[in-house]
Amino acid sequence: MKSRIYLIIFSMAFFSCTHSTIVIKNKMKGQLVATHYLVPAGEKKILLDEETAPQSPYMQMIADSTGARILTLLNPYKNAIYYYDYEKEIFLGKTGYDKEGPNGIMRLAGYYIKNMDSIYVYNRQMIEVALTDSAGRVKHRIPLIDNSRQDWTLFFAQYILNTVIPIFDTQGKLIVTGFYHSSISSERIDLFRFTASVDMKTNEVEFMFPYPKELYGSDSNWEGGMSTLVYPALSPTGEIILSFPVSHNLYIASLNSTMYKTVYGGSNTASTIQSIDWDPETTPTEVILANDAQQDMYTGIRYDTWRKVYYRIILQGMPNANYDTDRNKKRIAVIIMDEQFNYMGETVIGECKQWNWKNCFVTSEGLNIEYISEDDQDENYMIFKIFKIEKMLKNTQ
Repeated sequence: MKSRIYLIIFSMAFFSCTHSTIVIKNKMKGQLVATHYLVPAGEKKILLDEETAPQSPYMQMIADSTGARILTLLNPYKNAIYYYDYEKEIFLGKTGYDKEGPNGIMRLAGYYIKNMDSIYVYNRQMIEVALTDSAGRVKHRIPLIDNSRQDWTLFFAQYILNTVIPIFDTQGKLIVTGFYHSSISSERIDLFRFTASVDMKTNEVEFMFPYPKELYGSDSNWEGGMSTLVYPALSPTGEIILSFPVSHNLYIASLNSTMYKTVYGGSNTASTIQSIDWDPETTPTEVILANDAQQDMYTGIRYDTWRKVYYRIILQGMPNANYDTDRNKKRIAVIIMDEQFNYMGETVIGECKQWNWKNCFVTSEGLNIEYISEDDQDENYMIFKIFKIEKMLKNTQ
């Protein structure tokens, strides 16, 4: 093992200067003044059946005809959407999907419930969105790729959806956010679009939003699986806020424009983020793993309608990590910003092994984040810790 590590170090010294790197500095590091922070304010503990596991890969909060809040979650084992009364913490029912036949959804991997007669589901196996109803009947199928192309991965996004990479609608369009599967070449960056916009009346698909060149251009190496993901949120004015893992800024997009606006949306403690100085095709796995563990990475952004703030999650880097460091030891911080993206503060809530940060959503009670309990008695529950904002006392940071 030691000889392999020495070989990697030697190779890095020999080859590392042969490839372009992107260096993204945090211009506000250490200069931001916190005025607010997050504090625990309660929890939700939802009892699951024997066929449902915690850490569901996808969730959406909806309201029924009476206004009651329904927490929906994806059960991949049953290829179904489950419904729970958020207030009473009880199971209400489910929508199951066949895997074959005219109503077949081979692999349910995300959804958007507009209403119970219009449930858009993402069929990952076919890379399509299907319009269905609550009985699991398919009304229409909308492909998100051109299946006739063998090289479709170079031209069309792939989609790994979760609660902080959700499907949502705005201005009559269904927005599905994807990503490029690896480092994007300079030949592809001007042509590739990571968002599918589906017209909900005509079912026509338009592909939108390129990767910013200042983040992903120059044939930069962002290998590792997380760096090219894109986390979207909808602003109260209908703009789409994009959180790129490698950027301290946020990018603001519009359905009617090809140009981005940028605003600072970073952490007071985040360091410089940079791509790997290595050819993507020959980068050793150990280098990719070490780089991912060492770097700060931004993830989901959520808007709080009740408090008129944004929450942005960052996974803090471990500068001394190596390739076999447990990345679940990364600490999670939540940044708070007002509606104009002015910094209000940030709070470390714990390590990745304690929190499923991907399941993060906002209710009138506060910011809900799934908690991973070590208590065996909690293995049949999905637990959400709820955080609220408090103002700091004067002369306190």
